[in-house]
Amino acid sequence: MSRLIDIQPLAQDLPADLTVGVGDLLRFAASGGHVREGAAVEIVGIFVESVLGTDGRVITPMGSPNAVLFHALMPGRAAIDVVTGDPWHSPVTRSMTVVVEP
Repeated sequence: MSRLIDIQPLAQDLPADLTVGVGDLLRFAASGGHVREGAAVEIVGIFVESVLGTDGRVITPMGSPNAVLFHALMPGRAAIDVVTGDPWHSPVTRSMTVVVEP
């Protein structure tokens, strides 16, 4: 079974290498990111977290994106960058290698 792996880079240091399985999703509390090298992982997108209100409407806060999703597609390696902090004034880019196992 695939996993949704929640990674909070502001609360912890990112490991240099992270081993996951094919089909896993990586969710970072971050304002941006990209795949720098490799095809084992793809970026799903950069999002603003929203919630469903009691009246059935989606409530979205103003501000910068705060969630980035990556999908482990196939066995192999990929280098990714994750951007945290204020994306307009003091972004911090952290890098890691994702190893995808079958």
